[in-house]
Amino acid sequence: MIRNIFKVAIRNIFRNKVNSFINIFGLSLGITSFVLISFWVRDEITFDRYHKNIDGIFRVLEFQFYSDRIGTTSSTPGVLVPHLKENYPEVKYATRLTWTEETLFSVPEKNHFETCRYVDGDFLKIFSFDFVAGDKETALDDKYSVVLSEELASRYFGDQEAVGQTIKVRNDRSLRVTGVFKSWPKNCTYGDFDALLSIEEYIDRNEWAAEWGNNNLRTVVQLHDPTNYRVFDAKIKNIIREQKEDYEIDLWLQPFGETHLYSNYENGQQKGGRILYVRIFSIVAIFILLIACINFMNLATAQAVKRAKEVGLRKVVGAVKGNLMFQFLGESLTFALISGAMALAASFMLIPMFNTITDKQIIFDFDGFLLLILMGTILFTGLFSGSYPAFVISRYRPAEVLKGVVKSGKKANNLRKSLVVVQFSLSIIIIFSTIVISKQLQYVQDQDTGFDKSGLIYMSLRDDMDEKFDVIRTELLSNSSILNATATSFPPLRIGNSTWSVEWPGKSPEEKILFSNQSVDHQYVETMGLDLSAGRSFEAKYTTDTSNFLLNETAAKKMGFSPEEAVGQTITLWDRHVGKVVGVLKDFNFSSAHTEIRPMLLMHDLSWYNYLVVRADGSKLKEAINSLQTIQEKFASAYPFEYEFVDKDWAEFYETEQRTGQLFNAFAFISIVISCLGLFGLSAFAIQQRTKEIGVRKVLGASISSIIKLVSRDFALLVMIAAVIGSPIAWYFMDNWLSDFAFRIELSFLIPLLATFLVLMIAFLTIFYHSLKAARNNPVEALRYE
Repeated sequence: MIRNIFKVAIRNIFRNKVNSFINIFGLSLGITSFVLISFWVRDEITFDRYHKNIDGIFRVLEFQFYSDRIGTTSSTPGVLVPHLKENYPEVKYATRLTWTEETLFSVPEKNHFETCRYVDGDFLKIFSFDFVAGDKETALDDKYSVVLSEELASRYFGDQEAVGQTIKVRNDRSLRVTGVFKSWPKNCTYGDFDALLSIEEYIDRNEWAAEWGNNNLRTVVQLHDPTNYRVFDAKIKNIIREQKEDYEIDLWLQPFGETHLYSNYENGQQKGGRILYVRIFSIVAIFILLIACINFMNLATAQAVKRAKEVGLRKVVGAVKGNLMFQFLGESLTFALISGAMALAASFMLIPMFNTITDKQIIFDFDGFLLLILMGTILFTGLFSGSYPAFVISRYRPAEVLKGVVKSGKKANNLRKSLVVVQFSLSIIIIFSTIVISKQLQYVQDQDTGFDKSGLIYMSLRDDMDEKFDVIRTELLSNSSILNATATSFPPLRIGNSTWSVEWPGKSPEEKILFSNQSVDHQYVETMGLDLSAGRSFEAKYTTDTSNFLLNETAAKKMGFSPEEAVGQTITLWDRHVGKVVGVLKDFNFSSAHTEIRPMLLMHDLSWYNYLVVRADGSKLKEAINSLQTIQEKFASAYPFEYEFVDKDWAEFYETEQRTGQLFNAFAFISIVISCLGLFGLSAFAIQQRTKEIGVRKVLGASISSIIKLVSRDFALLVMIAAVIGSPIAWYFMDNWLSDFAFRIELSFLIPLLATFLVLMIAFLTIFYHSLKAARNNPVEALRYE
């Protein structure tokens, strides 16, 4: 019987070539999209599952209580880990880790910056490492040791044994290689390193990292009994308060398996993260698959009349309803199998491009997951898309069929219309979302940040370049490609320091405001192109400016002053740095559009310069870069030359959104293609049903344009109904997505109108061919129809 079902299905495919192509191509597109998105979703939800002990690993977060909000950070004091290990037996392992650093590694004739983290030895025990050389239990016991990735060891030592070799770090310290490990998969948090160094060596160079009052390290723990982690959570909650009485900070454990998907917090409450994108794309995958299934159902019901005689004859010779249902479900499963095979081949070919768009390393393995997704999708698609035709067509009565009185009934027609509405509602939701994402990305890229990002280039000040900065600036400005130059402690958009230890006259003792802070020289305001709201900037002629401050407008407002009132106020920073406010800058955005502008405090500390920032002539960028390279080679020749553009940093803030936008564009296009394929088939059927009516209208003098309008009107009405249904749904989801941005576009009714117009135009173009063909037919031929 199965063989017979397959034979009939193949015959129907070749008998109705156009419909068969529409069904198979549409289903294969839908299944391909579903499979690719399923791979992406699996990669996201299995993040960090590479680590065997993931269920017992937790990262320590701080909830910091300020006057206007509760801040959440993963930065913790460097002394927290020793304190936990010494006083809390629940802790099995605990490690500190730094942010990634670009550190200079040197061996004879090789000199490169490598991405490193400084960690405790427990880091190698908490997380899963596959060592190819050395002993991970003791590899970081010595603070002058380093462990390398397999790729890094090969780069520096080739085929030689790496363990035991010496690498010079930062041109000032030699470390011994004690281990070589295989790199983690890409879907691992904190996995962006090529080498690990001892945290003790880091603290030797940064003594402030061992103070309770400094948060600059991350803390990860593994518990003996992870099932009771909330009990342990309560025990460590007040550790910071106990060590620093005036610090209103709570500690809190987050299961490490949640770090990737649930990383966003607002006022101490978890507020999404990448889980939002997982949900969005899961819905998109289902939408596209449903659109493809609806195509099949619509075309199958439209063709029901043509197959009515076949059903009648089968029943006359003894077929029962169950046999016929099995026959039609088998046929739809055959279509799904053929489409699934095409989707499998397409997915395999598209994976490299898909990885490029999503920045993933998804491997197309014929594993259980792929088989489950593919077979489950084929089974669902075949049964769902073939269910209605199977139930409807199998109910036809032989007598009526053989008399030729079976027509495409009102119920079937209403079902087709309903399915078209659903189909285009889903398409409008996807197109609406695509438009919003595109507009928001364009908005944040073009956003007025308060300074001109173009032409700003920065590089690190190596060796003693900070001490020779006046000489360096003079040399740079002698080149016409450099318009201005300044020294700062942080890159313009990566200010990594903040403090609430700021005092001023009239401040309430209970008031806590977090200020971002950095040190800049007297050319900072001019180089960045910032505007003053009141007062002046730092100036070289005022030697006392090394004790003074600049604020932004938000900082002045938080302190309770207008810009004019803030100028001249005395500020005490960290209980030791006392000076006057000499100027207030107009607010400028030194972070991404996801966050509001925070209070900013600028000082003029000559000993805290780490970066050189130049304003280059946009027409002479290559010359400006060559000038910077000459400076690097002259004043720090032992270091490779590296530089960054500020506008590139700004673009990187929205890398996730950019990739989301690219995927939405692709899937919006696919959903429209699938919908139009179905509409193409349905419009042909609809015109065939109205052939005699169109002939009569032509005889009575109807024009070609009026006939095209007649045919198009019904479908246009369905698209309008779809817009009314889909637009509010899309509006709701996109408004939630935009709430993650402090600076965002406002949704307007032009967006659903634009989405509807696009769909209407596409739908009209789709059915235009059939409409024009019908309108041009000879009415005599039309009236001979049937």
